[in-house]
Amino acid sequence: MKYIGYFLSFIIVYSFYFPFKILPYQWCLSYGMFLTNLIYQFDKKHRKVAAENIRFAFPNYTEDQILNLVKAHYRHLGILLAHTLWAPRMTRAWLDKYLVVDESSLKIEEDTKKEGVGVILISGHFGTWEILVQFLGIRMKGGGIYKKVRNPFVDTLLKRMRSKNGVVLVPVEESTQVIKLLKQGYWIGFGADQNAGKAGIFVPFMNRQASTFVGPALMAYLTGAKMLYYSVLAGENGKVIVRVKDLGYVDKKLYPKKDDVIRHYTELWTKTLEEEVKLFPEQYFWVHRRWRTQPQLVDMNSDSK
Repeated sequence: MKYIGYFLSFIIVYSFYFPFKILPYQWCLSYGMFLTNLIYQFDKKHRKVAAENIRFAFPNYTEDQILNLVKAHYRHLGILLAHTLWAPRMTRAWLDKYLVVDESSLKIEEDTKKEGVGVILISGHFGTWEILVQFLGIRMKGGGIYKKVRNPFVDTLLKRMRSKNGVVLVPVEESTQVIKLLKQGYWIGFGADQNAGKAGIFVPFMNRQASTFVGPALMAYLTGAKMLYYSVLAGENGKVIVRVKDLGYVDKKLYPKKDDVIRHYTELWTKTLEEEVKLFPEQYFWVHRRWRTQPQLVDMNSDSK
């Protein structure tokens, strides 16, 4: 009975996905923005979440500025939706037409490729990240981390979509495979700015402490891989803008303790993401509960036992 429910859910998901398989690229963008504009009218819950997150992140914003940013964010969500569902159709010809990489970012990429090292490619829920998954397979020797979806039919569909252009997908539980791929020179993408709950460490992000996964810094520490931060942004007229920051290699001599080294590089990439969000605030994923887990406050008045 459970699998019948899974299959019916899959049919609904696939029917929603199908137009993005057949419509021209620009039509997909318009369709995506139409859908999220429609959702905006009724989605009070996530509009409230976005507004609350923005108030913390930009304490000097007026209520009108917050409302305008929420509206702009929903417009961006339409582009993100379109890119996510259209992305498996990406070709090198499409990249040549729509991808914009500045000279500095291109030089970082080219120099790193010449080094022939494994790369920890760090990004976040920012810009249009599913495009990054696809061009990793076309432009680099790419791999990515993925978390299985409970519905097996939807999980199969998503894996097929994401691996369409040759990117190697590794389940989040298989860290040894990630290490192996990095040592073979793969560029492994980490979308690491999710709420890590009790599994993470707290680092400052947009004026609040955020429980953050240490995976990218830990993998760089263990393998000697290079760390690059990527912003993949939605530009005008369907363009996709790539911005790359070189975070270098882990310096194990920086601090005497391993945990302190890992904290330093986790704070480094988180700060880099924050700087990018401040430049393009409408493209951060404000509707997710990034700061749900907070440090527990110690009651100083309680008697120690």
